[in-house]
Amino acid sequence: MTQDTNSIPNAANGPKVNVVLVQIRPAPADDVIGQCAHMRELVLKAVGEGPTDIVVLPEMWNTPTTHDQLVKYAEPIPPLGTAEAEWPEAAYTCRQLAAVAREANIWLVGASPNSRTGGGTTLRRYGRHQKYRKAHLFDLCLPKMTYRESDTFSAGNKLATFDTPFGRFGLAICYDLRFAEIAMLAARQGCVGVFYPAAFNTHTGPLHWELLQRARALDNQIYIATCSCARDETAKYVIYGHSMAVDPMGRVVASAEEKETIVRLTFDPNIIAETRAGIPLLEQRRFDLYPNIATLPM
Repeated sequence: MTQDTNSIPNAANGPKVNVVLVQIRPAPADDVIGQCAHMRELVLKAVGEGPTDIVVLPEMWNTPTTHDQLVKYAEPIPPLGTAEAEWPEAAYTCRQLAAVAREANIWLVGASPNSRTGGGTTLRRYGRHQKYRKAHLFDLCLPKMTYRESDTFSAGNKLATFDTPFGRFGLAICYDLRFAEIAMLAARQGCVGVFYPAAFNTHTGPLHWELLQRARALDNQIYIATCSCARDETAKYVIYGHSMAVDPMGRVVASAEEKETIVRLTFDPNIIAETRAGIPLLEQRRFDLYPNIATLPM
C-alpha cells in the first residue's frame, strides 16, 4: 500500500459503486473448463440485471479444497506486467477471467485461481491485472477439525489496494479478515471498502463470519464485503456460504444464505461521510499514546 499522503483519496467524495458478489457453487475437482463457463454465465447474468461496476468471486471458486487436488489441478498466475498474449497457456482460469471482464465491461476480482504459490487473488479489467497473495495462512487445530494451508501454500508479503474511476478499494482473502490491521490500513489509505473473497467453514462461520465483518467495517468506517462459494454438504471441507456486505455503521446491507446466488449492493460514499461526521474517529485518534500504523514503513 502506498504511503504517499498526497495520493490518498477521500473515500467520502466519490460516486456510488454498484457491487455484485457471485456466490457460485463449489468447483468440481476435474472440470475447470465447465466451472469457468458457469462463472461467465453468472457474471453476465448479474451484469444484465442492473448497473454493475465491480464483480467479486469467492476464494476457491475454481479450486478444489483438498490439498492433493490443489496440487494436481494447480494453474500458474501470470507475472504482473506481462501482456495477456504472453501468459502461459496453462493459465486457463486467468484467461477466462480477463475475457469475461472485457466482455462485461467490469472490474472483476477473480479470487484464487489454482496456484501452489499462495492463494492469489487476481483483479482485472481490459487486460490489466493485479495479484494479491493471502498474507495470513489458515492453519488451525480445533476440536472438530484441523486444517493447514501452509502445507500447500506460501504466504504473500505485500498488501494491496486498487484504484478505479469510482474510488480506491482494498483487497484481502478469507483468513486475512481476522487481522484488523489490513482493513485499518486500507481505510487510512482512502479506501471506500475492502473485498474479502473467502471460504469460511461451517465450524467457525456461524460464530465469527458476520461478527468479524461488522467489526472491520465499524472500526474503520468503510464498507466490508465478503464473497463465499455456495455450500456443498457432501464436501470434505464444507464452506459456510453467506456472502455479505456491511456498511460503515456496522449494518448488514446485503447477504446470502447457503445456496448459489447473486448478491447486489451499493457502496454509498454519503454513508461514509455521514458516519464519519457523526462519529469523528479520524480526528479523535491519540497518536500521542499509540503509533499511527499508516505512517510506518511497509
